[in-house]
Amino acid sequence: MRTIKIVIMIMIIFVAIELSATKYAGEIFQIGAGVRNFALGNCGVTDVNSTGIAYWNSALLSLVEENRFELMHAEEYSGLLTYDTASAIWGKTNKFSIVLTRIGIDDIPLTKVPNDTLEVDFDNRPYKYKSVNNSDIVIYFGLSRKFGKYNIGFTPKLAYRNLADENGVGFGADISTFFILSEKTMAAVKLRDFFSTQILWGNGTHEIVNPSLDSEINHSFILPVFRCNSTAYLRTEIFAEGRDVSSSIALGPLSLDYHLGYEVNLHPAVDIYMGYDLTNITSGLKLNIKNWDINYSFEYDNELENSHRVSVGLNL
Repeated sequence: MRTIKIVIMIMIIFVAIELSATKYAGEIFQIGAGVRNFALGNCGVTDVNSTGIAYWNSALLSLVEENRFELMHAEEYSGLLTYDTASAIWGKTNKFSIVLTRIGIDDIPLTKVPNDTLEVDFDNRPYKYKSVNNSDIVIYFGLSRKFGKYNIGFTPKLAYRNLADENGVGFGADISTFFILSEKTMAAVKLRDFFSTQILWGNGTHEIVNPSLDSEINHSFILPVFRCNSTAYLRTEIFAEGRDVSSSIALGPLSLDYHLGYEVNLHPAVDIYMGYDLTNITSGLKLNIKNWDINYSFEYDNELENSHRVSVGLNL
């Protein structure tokens, strides 16, 4: 118990320190992974059934028995933005996990006018002179080792950013663990970007991503009346970036965002997902056909376009 308190205190101290970070520089590392987890309101730090464990919590690899593979594709905001993910978990004695993500906006037209000294009119109309792409590619490597009584997950991550004519690279790591509180309840914590993730741009700009604390608890129970197995999730994220109005709860330099998820196993081959992701309602469905999983998620957004995601997974 003393060790747990020390670990948690160290995490809180890291989060509380106000570093010279760039606000929102770490957004590319907070997109999430896996259709299942999107449908659960972006919960996943305690989700042993996720294929994207390298992203969520590498310590959970110690609880995984089978090998898993998943491919996901999403087109959002009427196809303007694409998001693709490839995830895998494999190994015999020691499991290893990898998650590769790409999110991008392609074929963005750049325009100019024939004469930039004159106002735009019929004879001086803008024309497209080239197209550019904005994309972020991030790869996560998941490792898990046992130290004493505790399983510790370590997730090195690398990023390549291409924004129009500027390129940049990023590197950092997350550290995580979990606690089995009872047969039905699990808790987990992850210190994201624990040594301050660095993003270096080709033009000389240097961005720093502050550490943030990710915690989650889940509880499994039998759904009354229907007598189905179900699990509820509660996840919280604590940032030290002074996010103010963009967060669920703001306390000076600290801010907190929360996520809710709920899954019901209606049938051995059918799972139903529901969730709440910051301000949006999420839902989804999983169909299991032998060793194959087909996942679908839907996110309702009353300000922007709704999001649909589909993935195909294989369990061996």
